[in-house]
Amino acid sequence: MKLQSDFALLDVKRGRHKLLQEVLAGHRRPVTITGYLVAPLSADDGTSREFQVDVTEVVTGDKEVVR
Repeated sequence: MKLQSDFALLDVKRGRHKLLQEVLAGHRRPVTITGYLVAPLSADDGTSREFQVDVTEVVTGDKEVVR
């Protein structure tokens, strides 16, 4: 199956305050999200549909692994 996506949303718990300050200052941080697609979150609008991902791992650009 081939998938195409232009963006993702990430719910951040730990580190969210520092991350907010970095993003507001214009810094971009690479991130790799690993998880499982588990449920649809929206109706199909003719262009796209959102799905819930249960995240099992987040790796940031500084190689910090968050589980």
